[in-house]
Amino acid sequence: MQLSEHGVYERPEKSPFSFEKYDSRWERDYMVQLDLDSDVKRWTKTHNIRIPYVDDAGYKKHFEPDFLIELMDGSKEIREIKGGHLMNRETQLKMHAAQLFCEARNMRFKLITK
Repeated sequence: MQLSEHGVYERPEKSPFSFEKYDSRWERDYMVQLDLDSDVKRWTKTHNIRIPYVDDAGYKKHFEPDFLIELMDGSKEIREIKGGHLMNRETQLKMHAAQLFCEARNMRFKLITK
């Protein structure tokens, strides 16, 4: 399965936008799952969230998480999709920063791996 496929998911049911861009087939498949999930009220990849973190060399950086999701109960989550082969020290720093970012905003963070 080719995971690096980029494209446009047109007419998502639960996104506020008429289309959402994806960076892998796995992300596209996840968008379909989000549209079908009865616990999900809304979702988007077009959220402009930039999470700051500091790398091991001390450089200030940021990353943009994959999905912002609002659940039917009104709670919000950030979800990041990451292949297991991409789990390294830099990814760990990003995920830790995302966890802290969400906790400070009364949100949840979920890492989805394969």
